[in-house]
Amino acid sequence: MRSVNRFDVAQYSRISRNSKIIYQLAKYGSKGLSKVNPTLVFIDAVVSLGELFIAYSEYRQVREQNKRLEIEIKVLKKELKNFQKSLELHEQKMELELAHNAELIERRLRNNREAMREYKGIYKLAKESFFMMKETLQKYQKELPNSQATRDVEKQYQEALIAYTEISLQYIGG
Repeated sequence: MRSVNRFDVAQYSRISRNSKIIYQLAKYGSKGLSKVNPTLVFIDAVVSLGELFIAYSEYRQVREQNKRLEIEIKVLKKELKNFQKSLELHEQKMELELAHNAELIERRLRNNREAMREYKGIYKLAKESFFMMKETLQKYQKELPNSQATRDVEKQYQEALIAYTEISLQYIGG
């Protein structure tokens, strides 16, 4: 807030001079005025009235400016409250989204674990079937080395070997 200096040197000296004149007028009556030059009293009164008018107009301007600033402060306080409410709502929304995303991630992890269990089972079954086919192929190669059945079993063995390799890569993550 802007303050007005009451003890401005020029004004203060003029006020003290006027108060002396008033004191002399009160003390001596009309005799006191005879000691003071009436022209100076009149000029001093006019100057004092002018300064009074200027000071009052400055006071009104400052008062009006203070009113505007107070209104602006109220508006800014309301905006701040609105921004705080908006921020709180946004924070609550983010917390809900975070909780929802955490739940989705947990579900995906559970599904991935179940899929890994299935892959492990499939992998073990594929390994067992692969070894059984290998034994069958070796048996056919000993008994019937150049027959069509041996070639068919060998072809199936190669396909099983490729499938087993693909499953192994998926199981390992390659």
